[in-house]
Amino acid sequence: ARALANDPPILVADEPTGNLDSRSAQAVFHLFESLVAQGKTILMVTHDNELARRASRTITLADGELLDEHLAQVFPALPHDQLLVATRQIEPQTYAPGQVIIQAGDDPDRFYIVTAGKAEVLLPDRWGEQSVVATLQNGQYFGEMAILNGSTRNATVRAGEETAVSVVTLSPDAFHTLIDQSPSTRADLERTVEARAAANQRRSQQE
Repeated sequence: ARALANDPPILVADEPTGNLDSRSAQAVFHLFESLVAQGKTILMVTHDNELARRASRTITLADGELLDEHLAQVFPALPHDQLLVATRQIEPQTYAPGQVIIQAGDDPDRFYIVTAGKAEVLLPDRWGEQSVVATLQNGQYFGEMAILNGSTRNATVRAGEETAVSVVTLSPDAFHTLIDQSPSTRADLERTVEARAAANQRRSQQE
């Protein structure tokens, strides 16, 4: 209460709902939401995953190290120790506007997660011209299909024409190690691959 009386721009809340019943905890979070609406920033430390999911941005610590937030977003079922290993293996890269990131027909060399900017997925239309069929933004991924299928790239992906795009990447070996340790994660990715392949098939039939 004293901290609020001073009208600070930033508030640090360490386990703010730790000893509260659910009704009181909900009231505290509503207070936080009203403060954020007033332009305040709330830094909250919590072990409550449900509470963390309600934050606008989540940073996770494991053994004193920060987990990459984009990996944690793409692989929510993975335990923290596996995410920590993967965090140590990722490589950040930035591509200029319009620069090709992966080329159709190439062997799969990396798995990509977009961290800033937009990436465009291109496929040939009925006349053989490259056409943008999807736009990927922060937290979305690509490059998984060829790695999982053991095939060459089936689409070209480039940075958007207006701004650069930043990504974090994993090697195929690191990617396989990660998903082999989590059947549910592999199943989620395989469903994504099937959905994307089906969408590509429908698109080609419509053309």
